[in-house]
Amino acid sequence: MNSKSIFRIGGMIVLVAALFFGYSEFRYLQRYETTDDAQIDGDVDPVTPKVGGYLKAIKFQDNQLVKEGDTLFILDDADYRIRVAQAEAALQSAQAGVGVSRSNISVAAATIQSSQATVQTARNQVSTAQANVAAAQARARKASQDFERYQRLLAEKTVPQQQFDAVQAERDAAQAQLQAAQAQLQTAQSQVSAAGTQTGVTNSQRRATESQVSVVQATIKQRQAELDLARLQLGYTIVRSPVTGVVSRRTVQVGQLIQPGQALCSVVSAANVWVTANFKETQLAKMQPGQAVEVAVDAFGDEKVPGHVGSFAGATGAKFSLLPPDNATGNYVKVVQRIPVRIEVDKKSPLYARLRPGMSATVAVDLQNK
Repeated sequence: MNSKSIFRIGGMIVLVAALFFGYSEFRYLQRYETTDDAQIDGDVDPVTPKVGGYLKAIKFQDNQLVKEGDTLFILDDADYRIRVAQAEAALQSAQAGVGVSRSNISVAAATIQSSQATVQTARNQVSTAQANVAAAQARARKASQDFERYQRLLAEKTVPQQQFDAVQAERDAAQAQLQAAQAQLQTAQSQVSAAGTQTGVTNSQRRATESQVSVVQATIKQRQAELDLARLQLGYTIVRSPVTGVVSRRTVQVGQLIQPGQALCSVVSAANVWVTANFKETQLAKMQPGQAVEVAVDAFGDEKVPGHVGSFAGATGAKFSLLPPDNATGNYVKVVQRIPVRIEVDKKSPLYARLRPGMSATVAVDLQNK
């Protein structure tokens, strides 16, 4: 066999291999949509304090795995403890004020009861005085009638002077008794008015004291709220991890003055990692949520992580940029846009725990497997 024949046979073998691989690639592209514009994403939670103060201690090492609720930082709490003590003292003072006001109400109530008893006694005396006046009026009327009758009889010389004098004395005594009874009635009525006035003053005092109690009770609620706030702020001096994950990117040191809301570090959640694949808009015609996906992470070589299509972004990546393109400006150039597609990774994969946000990946979506 000469060299020309060998060259022909080799060319045929290369041609057949090219045709085979070309057909395989064609079939692969008919079934799969791929992109290398993909990366691992995840929740990166910033750790920020709710109160300010000097940083007293750091309770973790960089890149350490922490659990939700673990203590990460401790702020100096001396000022906050003093605020709690002040709030407790203010609350006790307000509660003591309520006790004094209630005591005043009790005294006012007892005084009112005594005044009401005095009023009732005075009213009873008025009733007695009115009865005495009525009796005295009856006696005075009878004595006046007897006097007038005996005066006529004396003019006719039918009764002696001595008997007439006795009737006249009886009339004068009856009138004197009537005047005395009327004076007693006026005195009793004056006592009723005086007792009623005293009761009115006491009622006003009680209402004023009850108003003071209401004010003090409102003050107690305010002082209780201030105490709760002081205790809450004291608890905030311990900064805890918001989620379970790896703590990284610490930006503070012990002794540094911390401000509320300042980013101290970040915790990368270990419970939620996904892939963001930016497919061309021309690749999405047959792509649907639920289709199987193979993720090849650059860091793991040929090892692949299974997953499935989760969802599609609401707009292209360019629309979310700081300066989104506006085709109405007159500089229109058609450019194929990319749509971010969220790929949910199988959490049962042995590689899942090694995935870190920011890793580069290549994604292949199986359009025929859902």
